[in-house]
Amino acid sequence: MIQFIRDKRSPKPEGDLISKIMSANKAVDSKPEIKLRQGLWRTGLKGYRLHYRKIPGRPDIVFVSKKIVIFVNGCFWHRCPN
Repeated sequence: MIQFIRDKRSPKPEGDLISKIMSANKAVDSKPEIKLRQGLWRTGLKGYRLHYRKIPGRPDIVFVSKKIVIFVNGCFWHRCPN
């Protein structure tokens, strides 16, 4: 049996297979995150930082001077009903 290390932020998996699937999901540069960054770039919103470590939770996109953070989280992690 494969043992995966949890960091206490993700939901507790319901079984070993679910744990394996959750561990395989990308933490950075996911498709939704890349699409959002492309959209920001296309509309001229530049000058952001990626995965800024100086802020708790390590947001995906940070406009430091504007004090704006963006977290790109999907339904998989938050167990949306859809």
